[in-house]
Amino acid sequence: MENVNDSMPANENITKNESITKNENPNHLQRKEVPSLLVEATPVANGLFNWVLASPMILFVGWLWVDLFAFFDPIPWYWLDALLGTLIYLFLIVLPFGYLAHRLVTSFPSLFQNAGWDVQPLEEVRPEEQYTVKYVGVQKERADTNKARIWMRAAQGWVYIEIATILIGAIVMIPLFFSAMDFGFGQ
Repeated sequence: MENVNDSMPANENITKNESITKNENPNHLQRKEVPSLLVEATPVANGLFNWVLASPMILFVGWLWVDLFAFFDPIPWYWLDALLGTLIYLFLIVLPFGYLAHRLVTSFPSLFQNAGWDVQPLEEVRPEEQYTVKYVGVQKERADTNKARIWMRAAQGWVYIEIATILIGAIVMIPLFFSAMDFGFGQ
């Protein structure tokens, strides 16, 4: 059986489908680029759910930190070591590393798929094309910096750190798997 489009001359086929030009692949989807304003996202409940999401990593690293702090600290009371270690951990590790991770991810919105930003298009986007649009940030508006915003940014940053750790861990596990197989594990 002959395909209807195969029997038509090439010129008629192109004129019937106006979106295809002579140099384009008919199966290639064209993405419309829309300029947009990037406004810093505000997490729900002041970042509480970001802290919950990042808590396994923060608690594990914190537990390790407090134990190492108590081991090397000359104070004989563990409860005082744990209290001091926790305060130092919160203000010298959790807050700065989370804040820096947030700043790194939000500094490159096109690389990280606009993570941490609310996208407000500057042109109208029709509902039928909303999934084929690429939003190009032309301007960024960060929220005012205050104590609550710093902790929200740190919470978002720790979620980014945890995601990066999971992805890097998945890649590192591939050679470990093959190495374990070479030594006879899993056979």
